[in-house]
Amino acid sequence: MLRLPLRPRSPRADEVTPLGRRAKMADMARPNAKSQSRDMIISMAVLLVPILVIVWLFTDNPEPQAEAVDVAPLLARAEAESPYAILRANNLPEPWKPVRVAWAADGENWMGGEPADGNSWLVGYLGPDGIYYGVQQKDRNERLFIADVTRDGEPTGDTVQALDRNWEAYESEDGRTTSLVARDGDVISIVAADTDLEAVEAFVTSLTTE
Repeated sequence: MLRLPLRPRSPRADEVTPLGRRAKMADMARPNAKSQSRDMIISMAVLLVPILVIVWLFTDNPEPQAEAVDVAPLLARAEAESPYAILRANNLPEPWKPVRVAWAADGENWMGGEPADGNSWLVGYLGPDGIYYGVQQKDRNERLFIADVTRDGEPTGDTVQALDRNWEAYESEDGRTTSLVARDGDVISIVAADTDLEAVEAFVTSLTTE
């Protein structure tokens, strides 16, 4: 009897052949381009956010486009209430401009909403090179005040004579901030800027208490 060769059976529509199974497994193993891109963006964000926060926290200079502020009203109040002479710059040429000013008597609201620890004065100026020069005074907690304003600076051994005061130079550990610190009894006066000692010294000579 003649036997006809068996014709291969066509797979059903819902049946997965070995070849199809292998193809499906390959598709599952193949990385998804969209998923990879999303994971990369998430990873970059995780890395960048802490860096941006650190930069924001440790960068104290205002933007060069900062608007000038009127120092006179708070200066008048500070001079009326302060037990010590108030420092501020006098006759600075353009484009120097005052960009920050604050005063709080002991216990009053200070910057950040915290009560002032001692009678506290601050005035800051933006120089023509975009560098911020801050002047701060306080009559309490000398050690903490100096550490905060000088960014944990250490004395360099240099001194400057100005305004009938002896100013001691400090430099932050990273070398970025130079400060001049003067002591008069309980009153501490600090001038700080992210520049060299020569520039800070020149600025100090522009200060007055009159």
